[in-house]
Amino acid sequence: MPASLFIEQHAQGLAFYINGNLQFDTADEAIYHEYLVVPAISLAVRRFPGTPLRVLICGGGDGLAARDVLRFAEVAEVTLVDYSPAVLELGRTVFSPYNQGSLLEDGQTALGASRVAVYTQEAFEFVSRLPDRVFHVIICDFTSPTTPQETRIYSREWFAEVVRILHPAGVVAENAVSPEQTPTAFWCLYQTLLAAGLQPKPMQIPIPSFRSHDYGDWGFFLASPQPILRTELETLSVPAGLQAFQAESWLTVFQFTAALAAHRHSLCIHTLACPQLFYYLLNPQIPSQEAGTRSSSQGADWIDFLDIQEPGTGLIGTLDLLQLDSMAKVWLERMRASDNPLHDPAVWEPFIPVQHSYHSPKMTREWLGYLRSLLTEIDLNQLLSSLTQRAQELPPKFAAEVKQLNEKIRTGQPLTYVSEHMTELMVVLSVTLLMANLTHPDAVFAKGFSGFSSHRSGYGSSFDNYSSSYDNGTNAGNGQFGWFGFWTMLIGAGWLVSLYRNRDE
Repeated sequence: MPASLFIEQHAQGLAFYINGNLQFDTADEAIYHEYLVVPAISLAVRRFPGTPLRVLICGGGDGLAARDVLRFAEVAEVTLVDYSPAVLELGRTVFSPYNQGSLLEDGQTALGASRVAVYTQEAFEFVSRLPDRVFHVIICDFTSPTTPQETRIYSREWFAEVVRILHPAGVVAENAVSPEQTPTAFWCLYQTLLAAGLQPKPMQIPIPSFRSHDYGDWGFFLASPQPILRTELETLSVPAGLQAFQAESWLTVFQFTAALAAHRHSLCIHTLACPQLFYYLLNPQIPSQEAGTRSSSQGADWIDFLDIQEPGTGLIGTLDLLQLDSMAKVWLERMRASDNPLHDPAVWEPFIPVQHSYHSPKMTREWLGYLRSLLTEIDLNQLLSSLTQRAQELPPKFAAEVKQLNEKIRTGQPLTYVSEHMTELMVVLSVTLLMANLTHPDAVFAKGFSGFSSHRSGYGSSFDNYSSSYDNGTNAGNGQFGWFGFWTMLIGAGWLVSLYRNRDE
């Protein structure tokens, strides 16, 4: 699906949005771009004296980061790669008065002869084809990820490619996420950079337009394969004409409250094989208020990251916690660890994380509140009968218990004992019901389908009468969509079988 680009004009210029998310506001974009660019280029100037610098900008199709790179006479070549031709076109036209023509051809730019070569391509693919040790500075000016696919360019594999094409003493500037609003995602990136062989220094900066959109203080990383020392940053030379960068006091951006920074040692790194970042973004586990921001943490214990050099934990996740089978495994592990799984609240406390950027933890808690109601909708006789018919595909012990339970229900015998296998079946079934209800809320419980009306009555539509257009005496809704929900539940049982097949065999 193509991105939705929107420009809002206002008295101080314009604000640019992609898919409803603010990218920059010209009223204060200098804060973002100068703190992203100036420290990295200035450090490279110091580390490579007298060397014509080669700079790679990944993303940054608006040309604003390129503008600040070109302020440095020491920069000889700038390579900019952005996957969006539409954003690049805006950078050459609408945004040109603000980026000082950084993406224009020779003779058109206010910054003099063009030193910028622009490529329209996906950054990971572009970088993977470059030779080793090409650049002195790499600036990652990507938009914040809003889908799991977009986190690929924040993975350990991506940063390993960045290290490969960077000079050993080169510098990386990384646009991150908010350490205030999404601290677990921020420190996940910190550990991922360490795991890729970089030495990152985290930064947090208040940007008024971002705060007005509830994005919180924003985060960056200044990193290098070679440790970054305070003495290097204290004596940086910066160009004239900067609007926001405070050369006298800027080193305070490396200071974090101890409460906020405490998350950094316990988080898994983000890899392509076992992605973690998007889960952390959607489920941030925001610390208590005393962790706070710079304005609300007077007197708190602070960590200055310029004073420490620390190794990474290298923790690699074993589960992608946004996948349904992973959620089921978490519940099953809780059962194994409990002495009384049927009555242990810690076992039955549902583990369903936020799944989409348009959801919230509050919404998820409300969904979980319907668990008991949802389970009452199961036709247990039909479920067990179907499982019994496929008993040859089940582990022998599990198949015998299914048949026994089916017989007890059929003959009305009391259920005085429910085995561990049956309990686990209900766990996986519960997870499946909840997730299927999110995807097809009217289909799961054989209640018909309410149609594509512009107004939905929420969860009540799953339990109330369905649209009369689907009930003309044929029960078409019940037949088609009810069976979809029933087979969705059976898939959950199949997952349980796959989880325990090896154990029983």
